[in-house]
Amino acid sequence: MRIRGIIAVLWLVLVLTTPVLAAEHGGMDEGNKFSLFGGWLGEYFWALIWFGVLLVVLWKFAWKPLLAGLNSRQDHIEKQITDAEKTRTEAKKILEEYNAKLADAERQGRDIITVRTKEAEKQAKDVTRENQKSLEQLKTRAEAELERERIEAEDDLWGQAGDIVRRLGEDVFGKALDDVDNQKLIDEAIDRLKKQQEE
Repeated sequence: MRIRGIIAVLWLVLVLTTPVLAAEHGGMDEGNKFSLFGGWLGEYFWALIWFGVLLVVLWKFAWKPLLAGLNSRQDHIEKQITDAEKTRTEAKKILEEYNAKLADAERQGRDIITVRTKEAEKQAKDVTRENQKSLEQLKTRAEAELERERIEAEDDLWGQAGDIVRRLGEDVFGKALDDVDNQKLIDEAIDRLKKQQEE
């Protein structure tokens, strides 16, 4: 399409310059009227031949390489546009995948935090329960120890009271009683003291 336009322009230039050439060689008649076919016929013939040669030379050495270069440039630009579009599509896809992975990571993070929080609460309850159980065991042991010490202290106190009663008996009666009488008096005195204490 471009070649036809160029040929038409060159043909128009040839037609317009022909009268000038004819005027230089006496192609005008006496009334100064222009005649398209005035002048020498050989000039037209050679002008057409040289014009054809010019077209062939331009076609062979200028237009073909020029068109090939332009087509190559167009193909290169189209390829770059296609590659850019492809890259943009891939980048968009990667961005969508990244956003999906980010959302998934956030969801997993929330899930992990929820699970860890529940585990920590359960462990805290377990520790509290264990501490409570340990405290109750310590309390029970302490109470048992206190009760044992109280019983030992009472037994020791009653033993000391028996010794005191035995010494009093020796002092009062002036003699030592035998072991059976002594034990009998001590037991009676202790029983009386226990009854008085319980009342």
